Amino acid sequence: MKKTVSTIFTFLFLSFCALSAQQKINLKEPIPTDPSVRIGVLKNGLKYYIKHNTKPENKADLRLVLNAGSILEDEDQLGLAHFIEHMAFNGTKNFEKNKLIDHLQNLGIEFGADLNAHTSFDETVYKLAVPTDNKEAFDVSIQILRDWADGITFSNEEIDNERGVVAEELRSRSGAGSRMYYKSLPVLTNNSRYANRSPIGTLDVIMNSDYDALKRFYRDWYRPSLMAIIIVGDFNVDEVEDKIKSTFKSLKAPINGRERIYYKIPSNKGVKISIQKDKEARGASVAIYYKRKKDNEVTLADLKEDLIQKLYSGMLRQRLSEVPLSGNAPFLSATAGIGKFLGDVDSYYLKANLKEKQIQEGLEHLLLESQRVNKHGFTVTELKRYKIKLLSNISTIVKERGKISSKFYLEQYIDNFTDNVSIPSEAFLYKFYKDAFLDITVDDVNKISDKWITEDNISIVINAPEKEGLVLPNEDEVLSIFKNSKEQSVAPYVDTLEDVVLFNKTPKKGQIVKTEYNKDLNVTIWKLSNGVTVYAKPTKLQNDMITMNGFRPGGSSTSSAEDYISARNSADIIASSGVNGISEINLNKLNIGKTVTVRPRINFYDELFSGKSSSSDLETMLQLTYLYFTSPNKDNNVFKSKKDRMLALYKDQDVNPDAYFEKKKAQIMSQNHLRGTPFTEEQLQKGLSLDKVYNFYNDRFKNANEFNFVFVGSFNLDKLKDFVTHYLGSLPSNINKSSDWVDFGLRRPKGIIKKTFHKGLEQKAKVDINFTGTLDFSIDKQKRIMLLGKLLKIKLTQELREKMSGVYGVQVSGFATDKPYSWYRLSVRFTCAPENVDKLKAKVYEEINKIKKNGASELDLNKIKEAEIANNTSNIKYNSYWAYKIKSAVENNLDMSDILNFNEEINKLKSNEFKNMANTYFNESNLVELILMPQKEK
Repeated sequence: MKKTVSTIFTFLFLSFCALSAQQKINLKEPIPTDPSVRIGVLKNGLKYYIKHNTKPENKADLRLVLNAGSILEDEDQLGLAHFIEHMAFNGTKNFEKNKLIDHLQNLGIEFGADLNAHTSFDETVYKLAVPTDNKEAFDVSIQILRDWADGITFSNEEIDNERGVVAEELRSRSGAGSRMYYKSLPVLTNNSRYANRSPIGTLDVIMNSDYDALKRFYRDWYRPSLMAIIIVGDFNVDEVEDKIKSTFKSLKAPINGRERIYYKIPSNKGVKISIQKDKEARGASVAIYYKRKKDNEVTLADLKEDLIQKLYSGMLRQRLSEVPLSGNAPFLSATAGIGKFLGDVDSYYLKANLKEKQIQEGLEHLLLESQRVNKHGFTVTELKRYKIKLLSNISTIVKERGKISSKFYLEQYIDNFTDNVSIPSEAFLYKFYKDAFLDITVDDVNKISDKWITEDNISIVINAPEKEGLVLPNEDEVLSIFKNSKEQSVAPYVDTLEDVVLFNKTPKKGQIVKTEYNKDLNVTIWKLSNGVTVYAKPTKLQNDMITMNGFRPGGSSTSSAEDYISARNSADIIASSGVNGISEINLNKLNIGKTVTVRPRINFYDELFSGKSSSSDLETMLQLTYLYFTSPNKDNNVFKSKKDRMLALYKDQDVNPDAYFEKKKAQIMSQNHLRGTPFTEEQLQKGLSLDKVYNFYNDRFKNANEFNFVFVGSFNLDKLKDFVTHYLGSLPSNINKSSDWVDFGLRRPKGIIKKTFHKGLEQKAKVDINFTGTLDFSIDKQKRIMLLGKLLKIKLTQELREKMSGVYGVQVSGFATDKPYSWYRLSVRFTCAPENVDKLKAKVYEEINKIKKNGASELDLNKIKEAEIANNTSNIKYNSYWAYKIKSAVENNLDMSDILNFNEEINKLKSNEFKNMANTYFNESNLVELILMPQKEK
């Protein structure tokens, strides 16, 4: 008997809530703190959070959190709170300059990935991830946090050396976006202190401040009462607590220390408006903020209010996501929510990316959707569905307890320390949600509008390109639109989900014609009668999650040049159109309460499926996969929305220096090949056709022969076998027709090409050096070229950043492939001051020549080995990594068992190999060297 959609949702919701008998919540009770996290405070005021967590195994994440940031800077310190963060890696009591980084890299810890820091207006956070199966290394990591707390040495020489690095970080972040943001800050913060305390600071202070200005900030604000130590990982909690106490008890509090002022953002009367134009901006956007003082989160009543706001925000976001897909929408995309703004203020925000010819209409429609909720509220069916969604989300977290990454907890504890955000356990939240949801009505949610949509303390920011023909509304016109939106008549929202079912009839079961088993990896292989092959690896790496990868050679390479643009975008458009006559919007509604995603993709050289599900939703994942093969929708509204967004993305590429440089590079590196360069607005207008999109997609997926599917995760093998034979074994197929990618002739240039381009208002240069060539491709060579890139990155970071202070960071990558021919690329990229281009570039070639002559030093070789082994040891604990490795082995016809030999192969690396590789692959007779300089003055 067919159940209606409404009946299904009611059943789902009651099933969730019936798992425990409802208990009346005493809303006056305090929110309980998760008992699994140990929290304490030392006598000197330092707070600590410790939690045992085994994901990843034998590893811990450590944080030193300072409840102080750029907001506390004096006038002569603008940018120095962030500068101190840099100095933490340039010498401490127990680690001379670079010794700290060297020491950690020798343990497999990578600078940037495992070792980093950030500074914001109100906080500074130092980050460290270390192994715990090496007691000495773990103890040293806690000592490093102690050194950062009060042991940074601040030698004058190192301060001067680091000025250039900090200046380059400022330079690297400069551009249209940052310029418009800083101009809008006074409006957003009502000319508060936040308007002129940007964490990055000013170039003048960075380069010219007194040494003592930097040290004074450290003396004033790095004190135990403003600090927290947070450690989450695989260790003994008692031992870690003892270590924290013994290491940090001697940290001294300042005598008569300065008061830590918590600066406020004053309310503004009415609406404040910022309209910013920039010659290098791409695309127009609007953001509307209704601001109010942040609520304290202390009692269960506060937690319930926060839950109601989550419901409101989520349902409003869902509505806004539907607008661009409904046809002729005046904005490209939109979002909304309620959350942290700055300082002591939260906000209810509405944001949209606008069509340049419909800026006023886009603003009007965004406000109209907010008013629709304000005047008519949400529907009972919307609320019922979103309750199920939130319950499902928290249920997934509860099921995955013990297999959740430590980083998930770190951010919660940081927020608890800096903003007093509560940290109840997932189990408590799940029960609280179930009990609270029985009492929360649609009227409760609809009242949120009255709380947030007020007459005062509103900011509107419009950003847009500055160009001929683009007319922006002025402040009076924006204010008029805003006021008129409140008076406009607006119809109630109509919830369009009909009584539909995803799957009407289970297809005829296919047959398994051959079964194989890889004992080393515990992988079962089924070859199906329709030419599909399945690789199944059951694991307990996650408690209830399954990863699916589908792949086959082919892709957009099989299209004609005439159809290429449609072919390249076909899977993205069709995947957003829904299946079986059910729109993507209704598909999402139908699957609310389920943990399942499926996405078809078409790349240059292959067709792909990616999917994830819980064990209970495995069948739905396979049903969706079947339908994306056999019953994709053809939706003109979705097509038009996607086309509009692409036109906005590729329009006016040349006005933005970064986009312009990337386009020029692509043109040179692909020798102006159609398939190797960014689309143009003209190409999209002429070449993107819904008929071609739909026809190419169907052509690629009408025959499933030679598709491979990898499943890794928490599944019963017999149950997977049953689903696979039903939904993959029944896919349409012509086993006599093979699929392969096509060599469409794209080739990298030969010889030496050196070009300089002039574009951009900022005094900023970019250097992009590329070595390319051919090789006898193998996975082993691909890996070694990647490692050669890592070696060069280590050397260039030392030279260009640490010694020359000429860059903030340097990107180095090694890449090799056999498609469409066997070729490789080694590239070096960095941003710097225009006057430093030549000397930094010369240093790059000097370091390359040193590797050619000497290979890798034992120190650097050990850093690379330890980092690769540490990453592999961590990665093999995740389903997605296994799925990727099995896919790679199948695609390259390798023995899957070799996956287990990764660490052994890495340990075989010798210095001389890098010397030989450098002489082979850093071939300066096949070189593309591109430089972007600021535009010349007219």
